[in-house]
Amino acid sequence: MNHGMDKLRQKTGGLLVAISLAAGYATADVQSHESIRDAAHAHALAATDALSGTPQVSVGELDSRLKLQACDVPLETYDSPNGLNGGRGVVGVRCNGSKPWKLYVPVRVALIEQVVVSRRPLIRGQTLQADDVALAEADTSTLHHAYFTHLDDVVGLRTKRAVDAGDTLHAGLLRRERLVKRGAQVQIVATTGGLHVTMRGKALADGSHGDRIRVENLTSGRVITGTVDRRGVIVIEN
Repeated sequence: MNHGMDKLRQKTGGLLVAISLAAGYATADVQSHESIRDAAHAHALAATDALSGTPQVSVGELDSRLKLQACDVPLETYDSPNGLNGGRGVVGVRCNGSKPWKLYVPVRVALIEQVVVSRRPLIRGQTLQADDVALAEADTSTLHHAYFTHLDDVVGLRTKRAVDAGDTLHAGLLRRERLVKRGAQVQIVATTGGLHVTMRGKALADGSHGDRIRVENLTSGRVITGTVDRRGVIVIEN
């Protein structure tokens, strides 16, 4: 499930990255654009340490007319007030030397991860089977819903609406299939010491696979709690 860019903003708050000037970065009295972009790249990459997925950082080009005084101390970097929104944003780069300056550099952080996608078009209300889904790489920094990373997480779920082939499956598209309906007659299977006893019951709540719900034994009138095992079947373990 989403691994959002909010975590990235929290991690990078106040992050300060000192970038040493490599040979050839500053020529004469002008700070090279390469050194500034490298500083922004290092800052954005460091911000991904605690995030899932493989980070890919790209840095925008600077205006070719920009001429900044060569810094006589290592460059420093810092977060912009808005951080990185959806993987896009800017990184502040500044010189605190004898002739200080600062600017914001545009960056983009992609987080590449294997997510569950549909292998074929799906209709509304379709129950997903293993051959309906596959894993594919996606940039999860652009996903706005909780996504799935394991095929088993979605098998057995039902679509809330039609889904195109190749769409990333997320919590907003799927729901668990209701196997027991409140008020419906169900089969109660009680397991005791290796013995299985079957009774008629009435569900007192809706339930999907694995849900624990209350059910009334129609023979004794006793209300007990069991686990939804399959359609119309509640299992009681003693």
